[in-house]
Amino acid sequence: MTRFVTRALIVMAAILGIAFAQVAPASATTTKNLESDLAALWTGVLETPRLENPFVGGGPECWDLGNRTIAQFSAVNEKKCTVKPGTKIFVAAWSGECSTFDNDCGRQDNPPGCEATTAPDLLACAQEMDKPHAVPKITVDGKSVTPTEVNVPQLNIEMPEDNVFDGLIPGTDTRGGSGLSAAHGWVALLNPLPPGSHDIVITDPTDPNNPVLTTIVVSTGH
Repeated sequence: MTRFVTRALIVMAAILGIAFAQVAPASATTTKNLESDLAALWTGVLETPRLENPFVGGGPECWDLGNRTIAQFSAVNEKKCTVKPGTKIFVAAWSGECSTFDNDCGRQDNPPGCEATTAPDLLACAQEMDKPHAVPKITVDGKSVTPTEVNVPQLNIEMPEDNVFDGLIPGTDTRGGSGLSAAHGWVALLNPLPPGSHDIVITDPTDPNNPVLTTIVVSTGH
């Protein structure tokens, strides 16, 4: 699904219920935890019906997914999302996904695309799609944050009939149902931000003139 993330540099907030900090460097976390967050993000993209899916403009800008809130979950630049104090921010600065569903990875509209049917081969397709892109740059209120490269080796997806592909590929009628997915990306988990407005800017070094801005507003309430 690289065409969906070429400009859809996604920010996801993970509510972990800890006190907010005065600064927000990258949180101390394991690669496994980052993989889990990226897996939750792509599961949400694929399993949420189109009209409720923030990735294509449906639903709220801040999306509650289990114990997480997905913020600025959209392909649109310069969006704003409000979160509670004590919210850690998961930034998926760049991510590509491949699945066995119709129209994903250029199966129909961009031959030869990815014809993989197993999780390892789908992961290889996602990694291959991301190769042309340099490691993205992340800044939070002007301060640099280093992303971590992660892989999501297998997702078991139950996609609805009215799904994200219908919102992103005009004229298609993608069937829902069971399928496999795998993803790759560069991500970071930030410590909670203090109350107020904060700018997260993601820049693809191969396209430095088109940074993506997300404004996170941390409320003053509890």
